[in-house]
Amino acid sequence: MSDLRETVRRIVEERGLCSCMNSTKWNELRTAMMQEMPFQPPYIVKFLMDDTCYAEPGFREDVYHTGNWYDAFAIEGEGFHAELAVEWVKVRPRYLKRRGALLLPEVISAEAEFVAILQTYSIPYEESGGVYCIFGYR
Repeated sequence: MSDLRETVRRIVEERGLCSCMNSTKWNELRTAMMQEMPFQPPYIVKFLMDDTCYAEPGFREDVYHTGNWYDAFAIEGEGFHAELAVEWVKVRPRYLKRRGALLLPEVISAEAEFVAILQTYSIPYEESGGVYCIFGYR
């Protein structure tokens, strides 16, 4: 973990970034997604060490899956609680539910509940096209 901390410190310094979230806020978000939402919303995460987030282009449209917030901030080799390295998380608090071969999928949305959670825990965010971005660093 000390190697991760040093890597994060170096990247933040090199890129002139400021922290927007802390471990407490990330944990509040993660716990609320598992316990307070009607479903765990799909998300993508970009860590500071990543050059790009390959899942981002496909995340602009509704998806057919929910998220797994249990290990939302896990980095291979570092395990859980690597939230100190999260550059941003993008959340789409809705998903498509299949209804059969002949019917269009149903959009299941929990945007109101999601925004209420962000406000309750004072988590800063930006919204664009139904995608909510929570920055760890900017």
